[in-house]
Amino acid sequence: MTLDVLSLSHYQREHLPLIRSTLLDVYADVYSGDAADPFHSVQRFEERLSGHASGSSWACVVGDVEGEPVGFAYGRLDSVREWREILDPVTPSVRDYGEDGTFGLCEIMVLSPWRGKGIARGIHDELMGRRPEQRASLLVDSEHPKVRALYESWGYRKAGQMQPFEDSPRYDAMVLDLR
Repeated sequence: MTLDVLSLSHYQREHLPLIRSTLLDVYADVYSGDAADPFHSVQRFEERLSGHASGSSWACVVGDVEGEPVGFAYGRLDSVREWREILDPVTPSVRDYGEDGTFGLCEIMVLSPWRGKGIARGIHDELMGRRPEQRASLLVDSEHPKVRALYESWGYRKAGQMQPFEDSPRYDAMVLDLR
C-alpha cells in the first residue's frame, strides 16, 4: 500500500466525541505491549486526551485506508508554563517558545502493519500544513533514539528535555520551524 490510498480527515475539539473511540482503539493497539505500565494505560491516555482537547486550539488528523483507521496525530498550543519547565535547555531562549506560538504535537501513532510506509509523515504534514504558529514541538522518549532520529529527518531539532508528569518518562523536547 502507498500513500495514494490514505484518506486524511481533520477534526477540532467539538468533533472529539465522534472520534474518541477511534483514538482510544489505535492507542490501545499501539501500546498493547506497555499495558503493565500505568502511565501507558488506555485510562491514563484518555485522561491526557481529555486534558489536551479541553482548549479551543486542539486539532487532529486521522488517517484511514479503505475506511479503516490506520493512525492519527493531534496537538494543541503549548503553554508558556510548559516551556519554562524545560530541563537542560539547548539555549535559554527556548523557555520563551510558548509566548510566540508553538503548536504542541501531543500524539502521533500508526498501527504496526502500516508503519514504514510514510503514513506517519503524511498525517503529520497534513496536521502541520494548516498551522499558523511559528513552530511545532513534540516530545520523544529519551530511551528511543531511532524515533528521535526519524523526527530529526523531518526537520525537528532537540531543544531540551521535559518530564510532563511525575510518572512519565523523561522526554527529549524537539521543535520544528513551520515558517
